[in-house]
Amino acid sequence: MNFIIRRARKMKQIIIREPKNYPGCDFVVELGKDRKETPVKLLQLTDMQIIDAEQRRRPDRISSGEIAAWQPEKFMDLFGNHALSLAAQTKPDLIFITGDLVYGQFDDKGTTFEWFCSFMESLDIPWAPVFGNHDNESQRGVDWQCDMLENSKNCLFKRGEVDGHGNYSVGITVDGELVRVLHMADSHGCLRAPALTDAQLELISSNTAEIKKSQGKDVPAFMAFHIPTELFDEAEMAKGYTTEEHPFYAIGVDAPQKGNDFGFSYEVLKETIHTERDFVEFLHEQNIDGVFTGHWHNKCTCIDYNGVKLVFGLKTGQYDYHIAGSIGGTLVTLCKDKFDVCHIPSLVPFAPMARHDYFKNFFVKE
Repeated sequence: MNFIIRRARKMKQIIIREPKNYPGCDFVVELGKDRKETPVKLLQLTDMQIIDAEQRRRPDRISSGEIAAWQPEKFMDLFGNHALSLAAQTKPDLIFITGDLVYGQFDDKGTTFEWFCSFMESLDIPWAPVFGNHDNESQRGVDWQCDMLENSKNCLFKRGEVDGHGNYSVGITVDGELVRVLHMADSHGCLRAPALTDAQLELISSNTAEIKKSQGKDVPAFMAFHIPTELFDEAEMAKGYTTEEHPFYAIGVDAPQKGNDFGFSYEVLKETIHTERDFVEFLHEQNIDGVFTGHWHNKCTCIDYNGVKLVFGLKTGQYDYHIAGSIGGTLVTLCKDKFDVCHIPSLVPFAPMARHDYFKNFFVKE
């Protein structure tokens, strides 16, 4: 079945679900021929972890300062206005979200998730999310959350028929030509151990083969999920950015910059995903030259390793732990067969912080 869902009033994208002309893609964001001379822009948001303090399960779950700061009427101040700033700065054709939309332990009624979906819809921009390790903690359940996403008209989300919820592929076309594919995957971590299973990777392989057959060529692709693989840890060590003696760094400040790498890391990777196959080889076989993750709020690096850009997105919004002044999003700009990545800080003044002492003393090795 091939049909148009809607035409965005401002950005003039067309969203196509189940596009018969692009097998291997679950969705297509179609841009017109007027976009041939202008870059295609994707905006990554990650780790919003919106908290409704009124829904805390235990009275002592969070501090009095957090209770005061994380009230539902503060959703716009702590997240929404920052997202509006990012959208205004970047004018993206597509927003993709790498998990932890809400902090599920504080959303058993589902009202925060409903608010988030409504807010994203108000942007009138196609948005493609995957779950993180906190979303599904809500007692409303993951099936209800999936229903909310699939029933949001601007949302590109498909549960998929393999492990997890949210394994799907989005194509981007310009004047009918498929110029880029975005593979979204559920890295789990909430209801089960973090993983990218062979079934998930095989789905991407199958989609890649269908795309190549139908288009008569290899189409470059990205992959996005929440919890990073071991490759991210390997890359920062191999390039000399982190050592056991000096675990924290800002590229070009504490460690010499290699190539066009950038960003900072003030957090030790304590949890990564192991894959059963050689992940670099897998990425090359699927024409994937960029991998985007989140999960660690104080890591926002872009490291080119073995021909693949490994990107920790800049945390979006002020909930849970983060470095004051370092929140925003990550802009990906497509220029023909190449792409650029840069972090975009929010330009909205910060709402009052809830946890001054905690954040000041957060940087510990263990």
